[in-house]
Amino acid sequence: MLHFSVSVKEEILSNMNSRPKCEACILGMLLFCKKLRNDHIQFMTENADTAAFFAKNLGRISNTEIPVEEIDIGSRKLFEVDITDVDTISAIYAHFNFDKEKTHQRLDENIMPKAKFIPQLFSGAYLACGSVNDPNKKSHLEFVIPTLDLCNDLGLLLIDNYGIIAKQMSRGKNEIVYLKDSENIQDVLTLIGAPMAALKHITVKVDKEGSNQVNRTINCATANFRKSNAAAQRQIDAINKLGSKGIMETLPQELQVVAAARVENPDMALSELYKIIEPPVSKSGLNHRLNKLISLANDI
Repeated sequence: MLHFSVSVKEEILSNMNSRPKCEACILGMLLFCKKLRNDHIQFMTENADTAAFFAKNLGRISNTEIPVEEIDIGSRKLFEVDITDVDTISAIYAHFNFDKEKTHQRLDENIMPKAKFIPQLFSGAYLACGSVNDPNKKSHLEFVIPTLDLCNDLGLLLIDNYGIIAKQMSRGKNEIVYLKDSENIQDVLTLIGAPMAALKHITVKVDKEGSNQVNRTINCATANFRKSNAAAQRQIDAINKLGSKGIMETLPQELQVVAAARVENPDMALSELYKIIEPPVSKSGLNHRLNKLISLANDI
């Protein structure tokens, strides 16, 4: 059976299903990796798939082949991506708009991804320096961060964007951002792309507390999640049908904008999708337009 923290990482990687998501994730992995300098990038992990994902994407970005080295440390096995070629590092720095004059990078506005891809930035941070305990043992999730500035940046990003208040402490040469509250841990697991791990975390809490009320909450949340996914799929099917018949391009601009946003964000709930529509539209207005597209497709 997979260790819980390992299963979280594998779930995260399984959800990296587009280039923009991968780019934001790799950015997070770089910022929070073991070493990030103008002359040396070093990433270490116990998960082979994580190292392979990191090496493959950096190789694509820098147009070079980047190997993964397997290292045995006693009974432990680590996987390392170690880059010292200056040209390769320069290409990576240029791609992510890193400042070569800085001794360490931060979550500055000029390198941040679009708002809708910030969750994948957190995913990368977790893959680089995060871990979570098996909820059967105790509730604890943490990020082991190399600098205090990055530690503060991550904590502020959690508060400002998601209302999640994490604690901070020092451990040796590293800074730690950590959570012990079960609900906050579940929120972070969902945020970083591991909703099934979040559900398992909830289930363990339910079993421990023996709370029927929490059970009903889980069932309701799961039902709503499935209902939302099914609705989104109906919308996308209708949009594809209209497109295949050449009807989409004849529709009013507001319907075309909504259709494009839905297709580009198939997993996004209406409560989030309406926020990225330009020009702005209310949640009920977005729902009305999507239903209009379904109605038009049904009339074909």
